[in-house]
Amino acid sequence: MEYVCLAAGEGTRFGALGRYLQKCMYPVGLRPFLEHTLLEWLEGAAVEPRRDRLTLVVGHFDEQLRSYFGAEFEGVPLRYVAQSAPRGTGHALGVGVDAMPDESETVVAWLADLFVPADVFAAVLAHPAPAVAVQALGDPAESPRLRVTRVGERVTRVWDGEGPWLDAGLWRLPLEVARGLRRVSAEKGEYRVLPNLQTHLDEGLELGYVELGEWLHLGGVHPSPEANVRHVVRSLWGRRP
Repeated sequence: MEYVCLAAGEGTRFGALGRYLQKCMYPVGLRPFLEHTLLEWLEGAAVEPRRDRLTLVVGHFDEQLRSYFGAEFEGVPLRYVAQSAPRGTGHALGVGVDAMPDESETVVAWLADLFVPADVFAAVLAHPAPAVAVQALGDPAESPRLRVTRVGERVTRVWDGEGPWLDAGLWRLPLEVARGLRRVSAEKGEYRVLPNLQTHLDEGLELGYVELGEWLHLGGVHPSPEANVRHVVRSLWGRRP
């Protein structure tokens, strides 16, 4: 299985902390934030060293990830792929999967500023749908563009949808879909995952979903970036030694 973690963002919503820190490297206890998710990933995805591989798409302060994690994590090889310019999450995922062999077929990708528990990784991998998205309930002030529309067990909209659930930032996708998330650009020339994924849904891609219990992510700005960081740290503190 191929896994991709998107850790290239400049952290514009991370406040002043983003000026000197890659946000996924924010310390929680004795570990950076991302390491908490990687430990859950090892358990929930039943990762096998030397069989599975994780690609880290890096950019902003990439040296912080390279120097801390090195060439492998708990025996699992790490590959670093640089996104040369901040051109959006869809572009970053495309950069991460471009070099993957076609026989990989499926990729699991997530945003590095999202905490993912082990049971969510397990549920995403076990889901019978050909593609899966993780969704969460967020602050009412979250952007309505992140809202999803669900019909039964299927997601029909992941962008400008209706209902209380929002896309949380983890997806299991066929490799050709992951490579095809650079169709529609935003105003500033960025290629974002969700509007591009919506074009595949419009063409018939079947997308299932897994619900996230608590949405812990360092990109949150409600009620403020600082308050969100404090909440994330309190929630994860003591989860692991």
